Amino acid sequence: MNEVTLARSGAIATVTLNRPEAMNAMNDALLDQLVETLESLDGDESTRVVVIRGAGRAFCAGGDLTVDHTGLTPAVAESRLRAHVRAAEILRAGHMVSIAAVDGAAAGAGFALAAACDLRVISESAVFRAAFLTAAMSGDFGLSWSLTRLIGSARAHEVLLLNERITAARAVEIGLASQSVVAAEFESHLDAMAQRLAAGPPLALAAIKANLNDATELSFTECLRTECRRHVATGLSADATEAGHAFSEKRQPRFVGR
Repeated sequence: MNEVTLARSGAIATVTLNRPEAMNAMNDALLDQLVETLESLDGDESTRVVVIRGAGRAFCAGGDLTVDHTGLTPAVAESRLRAHVRAAEILRAGHMVSIAAVDGAAAGAGFALAAACDLRVISESAVFRAAFLTAAMSGDFGLSWSLTRLIGSARAHEVLLLNERITAARAVEIGLASQSVVAAEFESHLDAMAQRLAAGPPLALAAIKANLNDATELSFTECLRTECRRHVATGLSADATEAGHAFSEKRQPRFVGR
């Protein structure tokens, strides 16, 4: 059975972590397939939105603690982990708008994957937990970096050091997600968001995502410079011309990514 499955619907790609019997806990096979899948999608300009989710009752329980690492040297282990955390890097820095669909538990590296995404759609049954202390480990997949920027340094410290369970309501309260969705509306809400993004101007969406990423790393003056460059590039695109025509003609625009 494939540890990761891929479904396509136009410009939307849905990537599903597929170990439901283990709450989609990450083993080497799952992570290898996840990185390979995300790299392929990031290299495909026709993919505008990527949704990552888990099969069954959980998003992802984090690393599979049943895996035997006996005989694994630190050098080999670090090399393997560096290759696997590429998944979080693509979700954050790739050209696609990334959505984490969290319906159930997201712990450890699973929490980190969700935090690396541009948007999080969570159900009322979503539960987050850093869980690294439970495994006597320090954490990976960029969770410390992502949480500090999403919810602030003080709360990131609490989440990682106190290792507390975060309900959907608490996740909304601290800014991890903007809202939680009742179970009956979860799929339709997720689909509507993905469809809305996929119908948008892809060059502008990618540029806005790049601007937002730059905002956490560059000075204000540097952000102004990169914003100007991207704004001019998108403003001179065929999509911007189409947006103007569609507005004047009172119709929906047809964007092509040029």
